[in-house]
Amino acid sequence: MLSLVGAQSAHAFEGGVSPFPVGSTGEYVAGMPPIPGLFVLEQLHYTSSNGLYDNEGNKRPIPFKLSGFSATTRLLAAYPTTILGARLYSQLVLPVVSLHTEVAGHSERHSGLANITVSPAVLRWSLSEHAYAVAGLDLALSNGSYSPTRPSVSTGYASIQPVFGLRHTDPNGLDIGMINRLLINRENSTTNYKSGRGYVNEFTAGWNSGPWKMGVVGSYLNQFSDDRQGGATIQGNRARSFALGPSLNYNAGRFSVSVNYQRGLYAANTTKNNVLGVGIAVPLWIMQ
Repeated sequence: MLSLVGAQSAHAFEGGVSPFPVGSTGEYVAGMPPIPGLFVLEQLHYTSSNGLYDNEGNKRPIPFKLSGFSATTRLLAAYPTTILGARLYSQLVLPVVSLHTEVAGHSERHSGLANITVSPAVLRWSLSEHAYAVAGLDLALSNGSYSPTRPSVSTGYASIQPVFGLRHTDPNGLDIGMINRLLINRENSTTNYKSGRGYVNEFTAGWNSGPWKMGVVGSYLNQFSDDRQGGATIQGNRARSFALGPSLNYNAGRFSVSVNYQRGLYAANTTKNNVLGVGIAVPLWIMQ
């Protein structure tokens, strides 16, 4: 998962790093297989940006470039049991990121493990033959390759993230889904900086025709509370962004492949990112 990384003085969230890589889910919004087993989703992302944006959404007169590549492995376990009438899942997300930033002629490169995410329990309720709802709690750990003095691929702090999503998928028709995420960020014990809380919405819509699906994917971020450092509030520095683009998915039954591109259309107090993503989902073991 590739985070939004840049100069701390020009971004909301500490160090410009979103505790959730907005837009990284792509086609796999609320993607929970209805059968028990162990599944893996491998996602590759390339992100680029060439500007910093102020609180009004205007590009800052600061020479800035960002490029990065991420490889994220998502392991999903689907259990043969139900809780509250819902299927039970858990997951582990392992992101490795290579990042290059250039600010006013100063270049930095940083690579390593980003924040690991653990989801102890995710529930999936069937609403109809083609629709379901999911709810769970993601825990982004404070691990990873982090430095308080340079752009990093990790946040340096933990984040608690309740999630709720809906998906309607007709194998020969409409496929539409969305997932809502709340970012409740912990304080960075190294810098005593506490990033504000935020809301993330990711969505997909398209039409299934046989094994193919063509559609769009998008993402929205709204930081709704201020950052704080040493007990003092940092005002007028809340991150907001919106991205949208096309997607193409091929489902071969035993595996699926997805390609999507999201173009940054709006940004405030963050970068306007363009993201190319490829995902491959494969069952490792299916319980009979």
